Amino acid sequence: MLRNSQHLSSESSHVMSLQSLLKYVLIASLLSSATVLLLAGVGAWLGLERLNRLDSQVQQMFYLHSQSRLSLLPYTSFITALGSFKISALAAAGFALLCFLQRHPRTMMYGYIICASFGMMWILNTFLKEIFRRSRPELDHLLVVHGYSYPSGHAMISMGFYGMLFVIWAIEWKERDVIRRWLPVICGILFVLLIGVSRVMLGVHYPTDVFAGFAAGFVWIGCMIQGIKHPAI
Repeated sequence: MLRNSQHLSSESSHVMSLQSLLKYVLIASLLSSATVLLLAGVGAWLGLERLNRLDSQVQQMFYLHSQSRLSLLPYTSFITALGSFKISALAAAGFALLCFLQRHPRTMMYGYIICASFGMMWILNTFLKEIFRRSRPELDHLLVVHGYSYPSGHAMISMGFYGMLFVIWAIEWKERDVIRRWLPVICGILFVLLIGVSRVMLGVHYPTDVFAGFAAGFVWIGCMIQGIKHPAI
């Protein structure tokens, strides 16, 4: 009888945690979308000419030219591939499965957050691109791309999904020594930045596309961290 009571209590707690997580997912989705809309509004306020000038200045620093584009292309192509749908889907499935197999309430919650972060970043990005329908930069694209430009899907998935993985890593290592505590933070920042910069280097995104994607993903992470800290509202 006591065992049945404990089992029901555990199931009830699990359901409440999922309901709480769903609330954070909805809030994060709204705030991430609002962030992209707000940045678009700021861009409209600045004016198209000023926005294009800002994009052009950053592109001149990172866009691959002449010989450098050929020598760096294998590396940038590999880095940018990590932010593709197929690779990120495999990563999401693999890490989520590892979390679920441990059958611990905390790790199972991580699994749900990983799935939600992957799914919602791609869904929101597709939805937002259809709203703005910004054309790709008029540069030589160094790989085949489809769809619209704003906001960058690779930037959103690198920050919102991969960034979430590094956050989970950091949370799990928060009790360790200083060096290992900061290792996931440093690795996460470098990883996310490299994917974002690779999109500009390959000429397939404006810098402002990448910035908007980063901002949306960052807001998503902030909300999900609150969901981890407060599993029940």
